[in-house]
Amino acid sequence: MSVATKPRYQQLKDLIIGQISNGELRPQDRVPSENELVELMQVSRMTANRALRELTDEGYVERVAGRGTFV
Repeated sequence: MSVATKPRYQQLKDLIIGQISNGELRPQDRVPSENELVELMQVSRMTANRALRELTDEGYVERVAGRGTFV
């Protein structure tokens, strides 16, 4: 599947997983918020939410209510 045909939320997930893999985002680092991802990546809030939710379900990040999302 080429990058262009991947859903936006998957592209966003791949980007964040890549940043974790290459050490750009390290354990305990804060991941951009949904609002920040909406601005930075030009995606809808639903798309940003789905990407972060799936990353949480897969164990890449932890969401802390009122504090943010962390690696």
